[in-house]
Amino acid sequence: MMIFLSGKDRFRLMRRRSELKRAFREECPEGETVSVDADEDPLRVAKRLADAGAVDLFGAPRFVDVGSAFSVADDEKERICDALKGAAASSRFLFVSDSAVKAKDPLATFLKKHADITEEFPILSAEEARTFLTQEARAVSADISFSRAAADRLVALFPGDSGTLSGYARTLASYRESGEVSIEDVERFVSGNPREKVFAALDALVSGDRGKAATMLLEESRADSGGVPKLFGLLAWQLRELLKVRGECDRGVMRSADIAKATGMHPFVVGKLLSRMSGFSLARLRDGFSLLASLDSDLKVGRIDPELALTLFVKKF
Repeated sequence: MMIFLSGKDRFRLMRRRSELKRAFREECPEGETVSVDADEDPLRVAKRLADAGAVDLFGAPRFVDVGSAFSVADDEKERICDALKGAAASSRFLFVSDSAVKAKDPLATFLKKHADITEEFPILSAEEARTFLTQEARAVSADISFSRAAADRLVALFPGDSGTLSGYARTLASYRESGEVSIEDVERFVSGNPREKVFAALDALVSGDRGKAATMLLEESRADSGGVPKLFGLLAWQLRELLKVRGECDRGVMRSADIAKATGMHPFVVGKLLSRMSGFSLARLRDGFSLLASLDSDLKVGRIDPELALTLFVKKF
């Protein structure tokens, strides 16, 4: 048996991989799980797979977890295909790809045609993410649901991040136990989210309260193990989002739905940014982004103290 899992949603992809291995152990308690990592010896992957899948009348069934197979040379992929053709029927080979594979990749082409199980895990759309939230919550409590506002809030905060969405869904289900998760419930759990703190600090800057902004950002940098470098990354992300919305506004597009469609952002996020857009001119955002990039460069080579860099950004932005 051959199994081919692919897609950019790494959380759901890896969870499915674990489920398949667990199912094999339950079905074949006497079976053997073998890992073959192509990165360890990229020139002998086919040989190792041939050995793992060799016909053995007295051997136990095997589950062969193949890692990084799509990174080897094409001629080795051809040999892998040949090894799979001659493998024992009792062996299961699992191939996983969480990145784009060439259209004419010989191994991917072979697996798409011959694999017994082929599953794809693309990044969830907003609507799919809302359904996913409910499914994850109901794994904890069957009598649970999300209000539309609560689901939209989480999906907007963590677009494309099914792992984080799963964590919040299960946590909120345990908290509520039954009934509907409200927007107020969600706010209790996401108020400490770093992205929210960054937005709140930028909001303080818009209001002219640089002292409050500096205090908020410094406290967050000290509380998070990622420190100032991580916070700079979050600031860069937030400025990019603001630049997208500002650009559409300056072109005369003012409706949240229209901006969301043009930028690919969630309407909830767009609406939130629009409410503060008057304090962020295009020039200010561009200058802020350049300032952040300059300070980040100095920080990475040790030319400036991390907290000083953060304070200077607040002072000059």
